[in-house]
Amino acid sequence: MSTTATSSAPAGSRTARSNLLTVLGEAVAPYGDTVWQETLVAALTTLDTSTPAARQVVARAIREGWLTSERVGRRSLLTVSESSRKMLEEGRSRALAFGAATEWDGRWLLASLTVPEERRELRYQLRTQLGWLGFGSLGNGLWISPHVDHQDAAVELLRGGDEPVNAVVFVTTMSPTHTPAQIARTAWDLDALHERYTTFLAVHGKSRPSAPASVFTAWINMFTAWRHFPLVDPELPDSLLPARWPRARAQALFTGRNEEWSETALEYFRSL
Repeated sequence: MSTTATSSAPAGSRTARSNLLTVLGEAVAPYGDTVWQETLVAALTTLDTSTPAARQVVARAIREGWLTSERVGRRSLLTVSESSRKMLEEGRSRALAFGAATEWDGRWLLASLTVPEERRELRYQLRTQLGWLGFGSLGNGLWISPHVDHQDAAVELLRGGDEPVNAVVFVTTMSPTHTPAQIARTAWDLDALHERYTTFLAVHGKSRPSAPASVFTAWINMFTAWRHFPLVDPELPDSLLPARWPRARAQALFTGRNEEWSETALEYFRSL
């Protein structure tokens, strides 16, 4: 199941799909897996999606297997599918644990792979999944990560799936040409990541909702933004990052706001 809208989808549709994933992951799956279809539509409407667009997003989620539908009288009861539940649980655990400070022993995990140019969909999937495992690209099919403990997952991804690729995975400790910090700047766009954290702090740091619907909106928007960070931030150890890196402040803000808003937000969602 794809968790990312296609690039051709309108921006509003992508946002609504992303918010729907957060609603399912935070307000539905942990509390029994079932929800009325009109509740999801009302939740997305609260999040500034038009009612027709909200209905389309929910219907698409059913078609794509995120949810199954059962008629109960004149209403539709939706259930999170088994495959979706696993994905949502993994995403939720990753988001809640993300951002903690880590130590680094100086070793790099490298993966060298060759994917034919015509296999663009496979190339995209591997790029996304390697990014999720904390890899950055050095170009020419060479990927690097400071997370050596992810080597089994990397091998399984590259060699154990339905479409194994020509790949070599190995561990190294140093480069005679670059410092670890230089390697990090080569493999990851740290400037763009810094700006993303700065924006997160600015937007969600000044948010002070009071009405239940506003708290629900602020909570889902914040959680959706935070849920995307593991896709773009490899959680580089502090020793590889520039001074005063904003991730720790963003993580503290997320944790505090989540504790402050979640109960009120969930009560509002249940009221729908």
